[in-house]
Amino acid sequence: MRVARHPGATTGLHLIADASLAPATLEQATPALVRSGLPVVARGGSARAPARELVLFDGRLGPAHAAMLEREPPALLLATREPGGLPSAWEMRVLGSLLRGETLLPPGAPVAKLWLERVVDLKGASSEASALVEASKGSRSAASLAAEVMHELAANALLDAPVDAQGTPLYAHRRESVQAVAPEHVCQVSLAVGEGGLFLEAVDLFGRLTPGPIARALASLGGRMQVNASGGGAGLGMRRILEACELIAVRVVPGKETRMLGVVGLGEARRRAGLPKSLLYFQSE
Repeated sequence: MRVARHPGATTGLHLIADASLAPATLEQATPALVRSGLPVVARGGSARAPARELVLFDGRLGPAHAAMLEREPPALLLATREPGGLPSAWEMRVLGSLLRGETLLPPGAPVAKLWLERVVDLKGASSEASALVEASKGSRSAASLAAEVMHELAANALLDAPVDAQGTPLYAHRRESVQAVAPEHVCQVSLAVGEGGLFLEAVDLFGRLTPGPIARALASLGGRMQVNASGGGAGLGMRRILEACELIAVRVVPGKETRMLGVVGLGEARRRAGLPKSLLYFQSE
């Protein structure tokens, strides 16, 4: 699989605390963000590349945050899950890697990579995710969630992403009848365990995932999901990814690549939907 490169300056970040945090949180968090290598810039200051909003919040992701994804460019939502109102080191690392076009997987960790071409391969990838949780002494419920998240990420990349030259989905409207995709439409998934839990990543070579499906899934949290089948996928899988993961990161290189990462904690799954979550959507310029 070819890797999309992202030359140019790192995107600057304007730091904002949402209403769930005290204004003093910015002063507490800024040094940690800068030490982690994130390009925080002062409001009104200059940046070598267009600055984006980095919104610190308590991690209670909900419908009210959907509008932040619909901004241009979409805001980056970073949870402050650590004592003292700080983001975790592993989430700051993922954010920095997202902006710089580097690997999102934990450094130094063994990584399993799978190529998917057949629909039956989705089940194999899910089984790999479940087995890796069990091998890492994770809970049984975490293993089940990991399998579900891996299936949804992989299905999005394998079946929803491919389009023809006119932008018409090739497989999304006929998921039930597809057995395999064309060789040029294969996708790759990666699995690794690191700080934060199990890292599950799916990569397609079309680069057409917009913030819209994620924002719609986010807006539905806590209520009934309104299915929008106009673009292929039903959206229910995206909502399940949001509910199950502690971090969701997306990097889109338009027309070339979509890379979506979900991090599933290894502990018990009770009330997981209410745990702190970060949501980071980034489209390269």
